[in-house]
Amino acid sequence: MEKIVVGLLGITHPHASARVRALRAIEGVEVVAAADTDPRLTYFTDKYDVAPCSVDELLNDERINAVMVHSKSKDMLAHAKRAIAAGKSVVVEKPGGGTVEDLEQLLQAEAAAGANQVIQVGYNVRLAPSIERAKQLLAQGTIGEVVTVAARGSAMVGEHLTEHLKQPADMGGVLWILGCHMLDSLVSIFGTPQSVNARVHKSPRLSDESSREDSASALLNYEDLSITFSFDGHDSLEWFESSRIFVYGTKGMLEIGVLPQTLRVHVDQARDGFMPGWNEWIESRFTPPFARTESNKFSELPELENISNFHTEMQGWVDSIRNGAPILAPVQDALDVARIVAACYESSKNQGACAALSVVDYSK
Repeated sequence: MEKIVVGLLGITHPHASARVRALRAIEGVEVVAAADTDPRLTYFTDKYDVAPCSVDELLNDERINAVMVHSKSKDMLAHAKRAIAAGKSVVVEKPGGGTVEDLEQLLQAEAAAGANQVIQVGYNVRLAPSIERAKQLLAQGTIGEVVTVAARGSAMVGEHLTEHLKQPADMGGVLWILGCHMLDSLVSIFGTPQSVNARVHKSPRLSDESSREDSASALLNYEDLSITFSFDGHDSLEWFESSRIFVYGTKGMLEIGVLPQTLRVHVDQARDGFMPGWNEWIESRFTPPFARTESNKFSELPELENISNFHTEMQGWVDSIRNGAPILAPVQDALDVARIVAACYESSKNQGACAALSVVDYSK
């Protein structure tokens, strides 16, 4: 069993501690060091028992063969490129950068990486068991041919006002930094649309002058499919609790819930083990709260308590490094999500006019 020794570049994102905890549950994996210019680094390293160091020290440490990037979006590309050049496998926190151009460069850096290096983007909502099971049901035709899809995502009320969601170098706010989760899940199920029609909104009643957009609605247009997608930053429920994907088919429908995990299947007649009508699965126990209640001193956002998807994500990353298992969240998919979000902004600037996703050969 190959030993995986991990270091962190950046610690101020709340997902950093979630991934540390998930990795430490895997046999033969150590998390040993973290680098950040933020003065809260020592608090993080003391709390999670890793050594504080500089970026150069971490990248030159021959023990470390894998790196997690949890910096501000504008620094993700620079950190990832340096780690890749140093021969490390890398997980880059979603969305993988601040702009489409960052993701294009990350894909190019991945192409130049060594054969044994695994580059993954930190999208793990796509790994929710409800979504994975829905993919299986769609592949086997349980609800027939897909006709249309409606999806909704949300962020907790007030999160769009935090500094995390209004970084000047990011191409957008809540749609880009948080809506990307649900868009990535749609890409993982249905692929990338050809174009979008969108309106991106900022409410004067609910947003201050420094904040970015707080809601968005979009049509994702495929050759023979239309997906409606909405996202807002004003949900008073737990993160993802009201997020849903509805899939309507010629022989039934699916309703997919993310947190807590739910899957409702409606079929017109008995099929694939389902009775006619509604069949429902919900987690057999309540999940932990999404966020911890204790004070979080290394990020303005709360640390995560519910890290079930992070266990799946980190096990997948380790399996890809050790035995070449398929990458669970490829850079190409993250780039496609960035292209969708950029097209939404373009469409909205033109009063909802259709904005095509350009076809580019990123392998060159």
